[in-house]
Amino acid sequence: MNRRDGSRLRAGGRVDRRPLLVSAGLLVVGAILTWFAATHFAYAAGMAGTPGHLRVASCSWTRAGGHRYPHCHGTFHSTDGAVVDRGATIGTKLRVGSTVTLRRTSHGTYEQPGLPASCGWLALTQLGLLTGLLALLAACNRQGTRRTPRPLRLVIGTLATMTLVSALVGGVVGVAGSF
Repeated sequence: MNRRDGSRLRAGGRVDRRPLLVSAGLLVVGAILTWFAATHFAYAAGMAGTPGHLRVASCSWTRAGGHRYPHCHGTFHSTDGAVVDRGATIGTKLRVGSTVTLRRTSHGTYEQPGLPASCGWLALTQLGLLTGLLALLAACNRQGTRRTPRPLRLVIGTLATMTLVSALVGGVVGVAGSF
């Protein structure tokens, strides 16, 4: 049964708070996804981390869950010469003997900057923002109402479109670069 303010009553006359809990959970998921993806986006776009080069000495493969994963090892030299890591490892298939541009993260791991990775992490960042925005919209709207302000619909539509475009560009450039 609906009350005058738009909230639903459960059996026994209590207000149904489940939709609000679901919205709060989605808001938390959106915030975590946004933070995680934005952090990786900053490394992939070259905006964070220690820039340098990895000279690939060897590569190996590990099996997990029926899949094979590459691990290439070598020596990382930062651009300014301050960091030298002889045990650097990155989970990407690279040619042995090649030198690749990398970013060292604050955790001591490595990210390979470039357009495919940047677009992929940007798409995930936008997906997190979209999830959080939709959760806020669902929590703020009264149940039973279907009216969303036009500016908010435009923001949601634009964000959703940019998420898909970022994912598409990242996928096309990634596939094109793998040949």
